[in-house]
Amino acid sequence: MASRMEVALGDVDCRSVEEVGSVSGYEAIVVGSAIHNQAWLPPALLFLSRNGPELGKRSVWAFSVGMADALPKPFRQRGAAIQQERLARVLSERVPLRGHRVFSGVYRASQMPTPLRFLFRLAGGRFGDLRDWTAIDAWTDQIIALLQKLDSSL
Repeated sequence: MASRMEVALGDVDCRSVEEVGSVSGYEAIVVGSAIHNQAWLPPALLFLSRNGPELGKRSVWAFSVGMADALPKPFRQRGAAIQQERLARVLSERVPLRGHRVFSGVYRASQMPTPLRFLFRLAGGRFGDLRDWTAIDAWTDQIIALLQKLDSSL
């Protein structure tokens, strides 16, 4: 995302939320987190809480990386919709968002205990690199277009 944005927009920082002391020097922010137990990771939530007032003055987009595409086929679409709705609501309570998306990530069999791994596969779950780069690039391009539009109106 950052590389694609940098080509179109120029100066872009890509940093861990744990490395960002203040967002006051940024015009816009795209922040993301892995999802564990249907929630963002603690460092990402702390970033939103710590920087909430400043983030409220900027254009902010958020993305979540989960495992919806790893679920057994009958549950994938519904699982993704539930994650999207729940996380967008929870996150927008902390910071006004211009948008939020849930993407699937890389899900390795080693991340799950052996007995659960067997049941997961038996139920139709899958492991591997499940990132949809076409969807990620399309969402990134939407953000780029909005930032370019905002910049040209100033």
